[in-house]
Amino acid sequence: MASQLFGMRGRIFFFGLATLLPLSAQAADLPAPPPPVAFPPLPVSDWRGPYAGTFVGAGLGVFSTRETASASGSGTGFTTGVLGGYNWQTGAIVYGLEGDIATNTMQHSFAGAPGLTANTVEEIYALHGRARLGYDLGAFMPFVAGGVAFGQNEQFRQAPLEFDGATHNSTGWTLGAGVDVKVALPLLGLSVLRGEYLYEAYPTTTFGLNGPVLHTNIADHIFRVALISRIGETWRAPANPDVIDWAGDYAGVIGGGAWDWLTTSGNLGGATKFGAAGPFAGAYTGHNWMFGQTMLGLEGATTLGHIAGHGGQPGAITTSYNDYAQSDFRGRVGYSIGRFMPFLAAGVSYNQSRQIDTLAANDQGLVPSWAGTAGVGLDYMLTERLAFRAEYLYSRSLANETTHLDSDACCTQRRTSDTLRFGLAYYFH
Repeated sequence: MASQLFGMRGRIFFFGLATLLPLSAQAADLPAPPPPVAFPPLPVSDWRGPYAGTFVGAGLGVFSTRETASASGSGTGFTTGVLGGYNWQTGAIVYGLEGDIATNTMQHSFAGAPGLTANTVEEIYALHGRARLGYDLGAFMPFVAGGVAFGQNEQFRQAPLEFDGATHNSTGWTLGAGVDVKVALPLLGLSVLRGEYLYEAYPTTTFGLNGPVLHTNIADHIFRVALISRIGETWRAPANPDVIDWAGDYAGVIGGGAWDWLTTSGNLGGATKFGAAGPFAGAYTGHNWMFGQTMLGLEGATTLGHIAGHGGQPGAITTSYNDYAQSDFRGRVGYSIGRFMPFLAAGVSYNQSRQIDTLAANDQGLVPSWAGTAGVGLDYMLTERLAFRAEYLYSRSLANETTHLDSDACCTQRRTSDTLRFGLAYYFH
């Protein structure tokens, strides 16, 4: 039986060999087939270099607080700010460092219960320093990111004791993922659009509410989109270095000093006025369009500072004031004169201040103020891409704001401000 199977297998083997040999001989007379086509590699572009931009988004804050009893809850809000970073690239692997300044509005109110004072937790601003790791897919770059989060948050009693509260800073951590996409936009040209998710968490922070002491945890789920400027792949140094190019995107750092004047009116009459002064620093981004020597542009900035002062308010004769955060959005018009470009600017700004009745220990950690702003300045192009700025801004509140400092109903406040700013911007054209 074994010999029969062997004989059968042998016949099959030699039959197959005899069949293939003539085909091999015929194939030798034919042209050699082309080599097999390898799977095309993913396109590798260039994500290297500095970048900067602005972002907006929505957040879900998750809060838990404990006095002698505990409670948890969540609240939605928006976030906006500026970002900047630098990428390095090895093959398709992109890695870099990034930082941003964000203003937040997520908050939640806890109802009073046995062992828990009725209170509200709200977020004010956050700073992020992150490392990023991405993969180059040509026009797309998915990435993951993680690092440190530094946030300022406030917790206070509910009405009619909203002025019993405290504001504290916390250092936590953040993780997230997203994708950057290169696009050519009308008017703006080569840009990067980003969509991303961030999760951040802060350790337990103790808030003293002028009697009650609460221990609070804060974590955020944030979804945001960004418009980012970077060095365009098509950029080339001008043939004539004396021709100054003011067009396109730019981003930089800005700082200076501000002088605020606060006029506060009581509901039953009477008004007080006092001043505050101090330094600030932050970042700004913008875009210029050139029509001959005339420049039209849009610009935004976010700064943190310590514009502090002391004075009296109706019902709070010893008040401590600190204007600590500002964001503005402006339109600009200028005229290029060689390396100089004088300009006018006007727009709106959003300020956040903390006000404390130092005698009664009443604390209002977030008093918002929307203002109109106008100014004049001068840009000077130091190199092909680096420009120095000096400018003066004046701003005035668009409406009266209620401070809620010593009473839920008192008082209304207006703010005017004189600001000197100095900046150093990098042009991405």
